[in-house]
Amino acid sequence: MTGKIHHLKQELAALEAKTTEFVETFRNLYQTYLDTLSQSVSKQLILASYQLCTHKYPQEFIQLTYSQRQKLQEEVKKIGKNANNKLLELLTRKPQQVKRETINILEEMLMGIESTQDLNNSPKEEVEEDLNDFKKPDVLLDWIQQIDKGIIQVLDELSMELNEQLQKFKILPPQLPKQVINLAIQAEVPEHTSSGNPNLLDVLIETENKTSESEKTEEETTNSQITKLIAIHLRLTEIEFADPNLTLQRKQIRHLLDQTIQLKKQYYKKQKECAIAEAESAWRASWYD
Repeated sequence: MTGKIHHLKQELAALEAKTTEFVETFRNLYQTYLDTLSQSVSKQLILASYQLCTHKYPQEFIQLTYSQRQKLQEEVKKIGKNANNKLLELLTRKPQQVKRETINILEEMLMGIESTQDLNNSPKEEVEEDLNDFKKPDVLLDWIQQIDKGIIQVLDELSMELNEQLQKFKILPPQLPKQVINLAIQAEVPEHTSSGNPNLLDVLIETENKTSESEKTEEETTNSQITKLIAIHLRLTEIEFADPNLTLQRKQIRHLLDQTIQLKKQYYKKQKECAIAEAESAWRASWYD
């Protein structure tokens, strides 16, 4: 029985080693993907801004002075350049959903930090310690999910930042609170996006009249105003569709993701077998007639 347990633990260790190999592969894939994505985001921001200013709100754009137009265009380019740093920061995040079986690993990591004062000056130790966080396949999968959610969050943040600038220049309706526009972006259902307007949000927003409470009649209290809003909303599916390189890189990530899911199934199957073998051994060791 001891030999069987030892063999199962060796198999678990091999699967953990395979998981850490996957971590490095995922990092390289995401590094390339996020670099390409940041370039595409910058281009799509410019294209969406051009479409919005010239086809959706042409009169508002024409009313700007030449210098104002230039300043707005500079803001568009500036926000696009910020995409690279924001997206690459996602790779530095650690898994937030720590499962019970990983607590001992994190405790060992914290002990290492406390005993090593010059940890920040030791890249090799940093890498080794970082990989220890990902020995379990489910922790790696949580990290991947966190990155993908982070990408959507960054795209929404960039969209909101640009919409705020468009409101400052009175391209978008200035009477709408920016919180309303942000909520419209976050509430949009991907399946219901409007066709023909990549990375543009086209919605009707109901707002209350600005009549003060003391001036309102009973009829006015129930009145509301419908405002048509077309704003920037970067969508990952549309950005990937416009860039064949992104589509290919995403396909590579998904392929490795499928392998990781299979690795997780193998790992927890072996872990269960090991637990059963240890329990059987413990039962025999304590049993007596």
